[in-house]
Amino acid sequence: MTLSVENPFANFGTIVSGVQFIGRKERLRDIEQRVISPIDGGNLAIIGNPRIGKSSLAYHAIMDRKNELLHKSILPIWINLATHETPIEFFRALARSSRDILDDLDKLKSPLREAATDALQPHITWQETTQYTQRFFELIRREGMRILFVLDEFDHARNLFRGHVTSFQGLRELSYRPEWRVTFITISRRSIRDIETQTQAISTLDGIFDKLYLSTFNSEDLQEYVQRLTNTGIVIDTQIVERISFYAGGHPYLLAMLGYDMIENFRKQQTIDIEMAAHQRNEALISFYDQLIAPLHEGFHLDKLLQVLFGPNVGIKQTEINEFLHYGLIKKGIDGVYLAFSQHFQSYLSLIDREVELWSIWREAEKALRLVIAQTLQQKYGDSWFDQLDKLYPRFALDENNKNLFQRCRENQQKDIQNWGDRASTNLLDYTYSKELFDIISKEWSNASFKTIFGKDANYWQQRGQLLGKVRNPLAHNRDEAISDHERHIAEGYCKEILETLRRYRETTA
Repeated sequence: MTLSVENPFANFGTIVSGVQFIGRKERLRDIEQRVISPIDGGNLAIIGNPRIGKSSLAYHAIMDRKNELLHKSILPIWINLATHETPIEFFRALARSSRDILDDLDKLKSPLREAATDALQPHITWQETTQYTQRFFELIRREGMRILFVLDEFDHARNLFRGHVTSFQGLRELSYRPEWRVTFITISRRSIRDIETQTQAISTLDGIFDKLYLSTFNSEDLQEYVQRLTNTGIVIDTQIVERISFYAGGHPYLLAMLGYDMIENFRKQQTIDIEMAAHQRNEALISFYDQLIAPLHEGFHLDKLLQVLFGPNVGIKQTEINEFLHYGLIKKGIDGVYLAFSQHFQSYLSLIDREVELWSIWREAEKALRLVIAQTLQQKYGDSWFDQLDKLYPRFALDENNKNLFQRCRENQQKDIQNWGDRASTNLLDYTYSKELFDIISKEWSNASFKTIFGKDANYWQQRGQLLGKVRNPLAHNRDEAISDHERHIAEGYCKEILETLRRYRETTA
């Protein structure tokens, strides 16, 4: 079978509009009720991570309906904030674009034309520009028309308005006063409040906006996405849907990118192969993930995200978890456990989790244990120490598939290598849990030099490993209620004991 239809995802990565737009019915209703339906529509800030579909949502909700809105005397205007270099030039663009649309509609009557000319005079002051612009919009309102600005890339206000705090106040005045009120939809990664804070502005612009956080596709959106795939003539079974979900979750950009490749690969090879598509886009996936977490380095937000997903959850507030949910970085599973938006992204973050030093005594203790165990066993058995342990203890910690701990560690490492290449950990102990670390120490207590390192006896440390293993699982899955206060204090004390024991050992061998 050959496909002669157009690939519905050929424009992935750009603004999606018209018949190519998928889902978002609830969000479209939100925009309708806030901005369009009321006689005096309110302002709306569309906030979300890169490529989550913010601009596509606004474009489909507003610009795709331009003729309909014009019929209602609503004049929609799209402005990219990032294309402007100074505040006064941006404010003139508001007046200029409004003048142009009125001219196109043959509604630029003499008073309006004169007011626009006044607002667009070169070499006038900022105060004069704002006053003339307000007068221009006041005359538009008197004619029974409403200006609706969609301000894309509003994050650029951090730079555009820096050192010019009256810019935010100028925008607020344009929308706040009923005489000349215009409506704004802003599109940004950060909230308006965060943007104002970063410019050190003292403004209340954020207060006149409702917030719409755009997350990943819901189940209804995903069904529509799968239908778009099947409409091309290819057969999508449950297994393929599950693998698509593994790589993309409900992220519209990743779904479109992989969907495009699956369809094009089918044209060439007559097979549906999501694994091939994911392999082809491996570098793009990693680059996109890097882009997602880059802003999280501010204020230790990345550390908090990793703690929410992998534990231990030390002092993370529910409001902080809610923010990750709003942005679609995580979702809540049916068992109450927080997960990344896709299993593939979860795997990527687990890799980052091993690379990032968290502000947690728990993670510090685990990291120190893994390091000393690897070093000690390498001294005992050489570079092939992990293989030697596998031979010595073939039935060590067997799972339901009759695989021992060492086999599971290798398989998980190979998955990381396949997904992330040389970024995968070279220490196989990174794929173990804390209790398993103590089990290895206990097994090798007599063979290796662990008695010299830790002192006491093997049972002493095994007891500590049992409690830490008990506490770690609910912590890692954010179930603090399953841990009593005394267990938490004991576990903290054990971690401190481990770190102090290893510190003293390092000092004696230095």
